[in-house]
Amino acid sequence: MVRKVVLAAVAFVAIVLGSVVVPTSAGAVVDNATIVPSPNAGTSSDRLLSVSCVSASDCVAVGATNTGSVVETLAMVWDGSVWSIVSSPNAGTSNDQLRSVSCVSATECVAVGYTNTGSALETLVMVWDGSVWSIVSSPNAGTSSDALFSVSCVSATECVAVGRTFTGVIETLVMVWNGSVWTIVSSPNAGTSNDELYSVSCVSATECVAVGYTNAGSTLETLVMVWNGSVWTIVSSPNAGTSNDELYSVSCVSATECVAVGYTNAGSTLETLVMVWDGSVWTIVSSPSPGTGNDELIWVSCVSATECVAVGRTFTGSVSETLVMVWDGSVWSIVSSPNAGTSSDELYSVSCVNASECVAVGFTDTGNNAYETLVMSLTGPEPTPTTTIASDQVSPAFTG
Repeated sequence: MVRKVVLAAVAFVAIVLGSVVVPTSAGAVVDNATIVPSPNAGTSSDRLLSVSCVSASDCVAVGATNTGSVVETLAMVWDGSVWSIVSSPNAGTSNDQLRSVSCVSATECVAVGYTNTGSALETLVMVWDGSVWSIVSSPNAGTSSDALFSVSCVSATECVAVGRTFTGVIETLVMVWNGSVWTIVSSPNAGTSNDELYSVSCVSATECVAVGYTNAGSTLETLVMVWNGSVWTIVSSPNAGTSNDELYSVSCVSATECVAVGYTNAGSTLETLVMVWDGSVWTIVSSPSPGTGNDELIWVSCVSATECVAVGRTFTGSVSETLVMVWDGSVWSIVSSPNAGTSSDELYSVSCVNASECVAVGFTDTGNNAYETLVMSLTGPEPTPTTTIASDQVSPAFTG
């Protein structure tokens, strides 16, 4: 394994306000992946679909657990040493799933998904206070199927959630949280029959980007929208394939610096798709596809415009394996990642607290056709802190 460090392009010494700033490397990137033990709540299927970390010792992961024919919500917390399942409620009678979680502190998280309350799917939202998960009321725009796939919070009282609604055709669904009430806000649709938003990333309550796909006739194409606090607007986004392109996840570090990932259909197999946003234009950047079958990037987490980690799955034949990539601002590189199962290992989400500490979650099939939770620690060398020397001191001639 080759250790990669993001290096400053040009070394320099600057005199600022009477101090000499000695720059070091710009940061470190993930280069090691290790499976961390995680519990299972169900008897036949447990899947983690999202994780949010506010520090290396404070993470929350959510998903779904299956006991018999009933699918229920699954939530667990990480204290830096152990993953523990915490009780989470269910609103429906047969199918409750949490698809995304966003935390602004260890005691302030919001999770979203959907619930089956009979013959229809409805939105599901919960809040975490560090001890208890509580369901909060959330609206539905459609007549038979509403689901939330992603949530992004900038504070405990400022969140945006996205997904889809069905009103004869599948359309985008967006709602905002003010700490007391969820409200549906109007969102456009680019296609004629099928538009869905899979992910949203906010850097402020008035600056968000959401991604997904639109059905443009017989093909699927990428869909990107931006939010200014009042209006959602579709922005042009490229497509790399000839039949299907979808964006599954987006991560923004500013209103003009975002990375989105997904897949493109370039012939008979799916390949990874990555694009970057500079505030004006989305541009596809090259990304590797290591498998012989399908390759998909399902989630991305950025701590800066030049430090991102993306996870997903790669297929060799009929076997899916974990896929981890890192971005240094110029090149995407694959990081070797382990697999716990024998036929299916997939990573669905990643959360980075800095460039060298990330947590990824998903699920594994250990041979009995029953999915189990999968958690991976992604680490790298810690960046050397910048050293500041007062200008009236003499720098040593040699340091060993």
